[in-house]
Amino acid sequence: MRCFSGILYLMVGVIVFTIDRLSKLYALSFWYDQPSIVNRFLSFEVTFNRGISWGMLHSESNTIFIFVLFINSCITAFLVWYAYYRFTQRNSIFGEILVIIGSFSNIVDRIYYHGVVDFILFSYNQWSFPVFNVADVAIVIGVGIILYQQGIKS
Repeated sequence: MRCFSGILYLMVGVIVFTIDRLSKLYALSFWYDQPSIVNRFLSFEVTFNRGISWGMLHSESNTIFIFVLFINSCITAFLVWYAYYRFTQRNSIFGEILVIIGSFSNIVDRIYYHGVVDFILFSYNQWSFPVFNVADVAIVIGVGIILYQQGIKS
């Protein structure tokens, strides 16, 4: 049974990673120079985030960029270890897998594009939610699953 769940986790990871990578390639191909407005709430507009969530710590400084990349990589590595530990204890690690894959895909962006490719924008009138991508959605859902599972245990 454990082998089956390991394969299932691997499949989920591969699917999420592939969807994120393909959506970013699509965004770079079609919306890099010309944003696409779907309606007054949703548009697609490519940005490169060199910071962390919502553009915090965004800087053109290579030192800060490398520091952010290093910290993200360390946190992701720790989460891989934590997920493996939980897996060996026969716990569900769907949340951890989503966070790991989303983080890993964003790390790939940082290395390859020198910033995370974000392109989904929700806005209304003067209000605008920070631009995000599929990996960010996976991370948020993964954190939600982890928090939910922790709430069940306590």
